[in-house]
Amino acid sequence: MTTGNSETPAQVTNSGDEHNAVFDFVIPKGLTGSTGADGEDGEDGATGPTGPTGPTGPTGLTGTTGATGSTGATGPTGPTGPKGSTGATGPTGPCCHSDHLLSAYSTSPAPGTNGGALAFDKNAVINGTAITHTAGSSSIVITQTGFYRISFNGTIAPVKNADLPLSITLSFKLQGTDVPGGAAIQLFHSSSEGENVAFSQFVKVTTVPSTLTVAASGGNFLYSVATILVDRIGDLN
Repeated sequence: MTTGNSETPAQVTNSGDEHNAVFDFVIPKGLTGSTGADGEDGEDGATGPTGPTGPTGPTGLTGTTGATGSTGATGPTGPTGPKGSTGATGPTGPCCHSDHLLSAYSTSPAPGTNGGALAFDKNAVINGTAITHTAGSSSIVITQTGFYRISFNGTIAPVKNADLPLSITLSFKLQGTDVPGGAAIQLFHSSSEGENVAFSQFVKVTTVPSTLTVAASGGNFLYSVATILVDRIGDLN
């Protein structure tokens, strides 16, 4: 049996003989029926490989600026830069040496008294005008404010028939007031003793003229080979 076209009519032929018939049937194909209803969707197939990246689209409009973030940690210190050039030389400072100084002394033994001041009968060196002394006077006059260095050196001894032990104090006085730290004490146990006394101190002179003396206290005594040095060492700040 053979299927023919839908337009072909059915046919029967005998391919045998009259004694042994062999029938060949040609049956036309039926017309196409109407489309049936859609079947249910099948399960999703596996995801295919990612396709190639498409071309970059045009840049969009710039958005508004966001809020400022918190300050980050300080980074490490950078390397030191090159040394700068030397600056201009500053003005010359005040002179470092004393232009005003005085040295007075007394060589012959002279009496010292309780509450009295030692006199100096000679001037050795006077330089400048800030310090003056009249030979034979106990007063040294300072006529310029500033800082001064004063030093004393001399030999003292008790007078005969002194009450022993005898304590003698020598001190610097400026305008009648003791200079702090500017004093020395000598204790005698015998009238035959003679001792060297030396002391020094710095003093600040804010009022002029000011009178400087070496005052004694404690009793009567003798002094000799006594020297006082005064030099101006600087201006007031």
